[in-house]
Amino acid sequence: MQKKTILPLASAIAVLSMGITAGAQAQVSCGDTITTPTTLDSDLVCTIADEFSVALAIEGPSGRLSMGDYSLTCSTNEFGTGIILLGSGARLTGGSVIGCGDAVTLSEDGSHFASDVYITDFGDDGVYVESNNNVVSFMEIINDGSDSDEGIDIQGNNNLISANYVEGAGDEGIEVAGDFNTVTANEVSFSTFDGIEIDGDFAVVVNNTSAFNGGSGIEVDANNGTISTNTISFNDSGIDLDQGDNNAITNNSVTDNGTYGIFILDDGPTNNTITNNVSEGHTYDLFDAFDTDCTGSNTWQNNTFSTSDPACLDKLSPWDQQA
Repeated sequence: MQKKTILPLASAIAVLSMGITAGAQAQVSCGDTITTPTTLDSDLVCTIADEFSVALAIEGPSGRLSMGDYSLTCSTNEFGTGIILLGSGARLTGGSVIGCGDAVTLSEDGSHFASDVYITDFGDDGVYVESNNNVVSFMEIINDGSDSDEGIDIQGNNNLISANYVEGAGDEGIEVAGDFNTVTANEVSFSTFDGIEIDGDFAVVVNNTSAFNGGSGIEVDANNGTISTNTISFNDSGIDLDQGDNNAITNNSVTDNGTYGIFILDDGPTNNTITNNVSEGHTYDLFDAFDTDCTGSNTWQNNTFSTSDPACLDKLSPWDQQA
C-alpha cells in the first residue's frame, strides 16, 4: 500500500511539546527529538492530535534510544506515528510501542537500525520502512487482524528484514514494495490477506515461515526475485505467481494450503523457474491456467507433488530425459 510521506519533524510535532535534545541521563518526554545515546527510564503515554503527530523522534547519526522494558503508548491508533527514525543511522532497541497509527517509521536518509521492539494494537503499519539501507530485526509485531494495514511495509530499497515475528496484520504480514530488499527468517501468521507480498524487483525472500494467512502464503507480483527455502502451510493458498518475469521459486516446502499449492492464474508471468519444491496436500499441487500444453516460457522442473493441472506441467529432469 502506498503511504503518505512523513512531513519534516518541525511540522510533524508542532501539536506536541517542543522537541529537546535528550542526553544519556535525561528524562524522555513526549515530543522529544533524541540526538544522543539515551535510555528510556519510564513508560510514556503520548497525545496524538492528527495524522502528522509524532510521539518521539530519534535523529541520526548519533541518536540512539534503548527502551529497556518500558513502553510508549499513543492516545489513538487512528493516525500519527509512535517513533520515527530520522537523519541517517538512528537506532532503536527494546521496549514496547502500543496503540499507535504507524508504530515505528524509518524515514529520511535511512541506514537505521530497529530491533527487539514489541509492537501491538497499531492502526496502520507496525513498521513502516520508507527509506533505504535499514535493518529491522527481532521485532514482535502482533495485532488482532482488524482495521490495520501491514505488519511490516517496505517502501524503500536495499533493506534487510530479518528474524521478525508478525501475527494478525489487517492486510499483508510483510509487503515488499521497494527493490533489492532481503526478507529472511521471519515468521508471518494470521494476516487477513497474504503472508508476504512481493511487489518490488530483485527481492530475496528466503527461509521464512508463512502460515494460517487468509490469502497466499507468498504472492509474487514483481521481477527477478529469489523465493527459496520458505515453509508455506495452512494458508488459503500456497505460492501465487501472480505477475512478474525471471523469478526463481526453488526449494520451498508448500504443504496443506487451500486449493492451490504453487500456481499461476494469469497470463502475465513469463520466464520464471519453479524447481525443486515440495508441494503436496492441495487439490492442485501445481497449477498453470494458461499453459495448457506445457509449451510456455515458465519452467516447472524436479518438483515433488501429487497433482497438477495440466498433467504435463512438471518437465522431466535431464536424467529422466536421457532414460
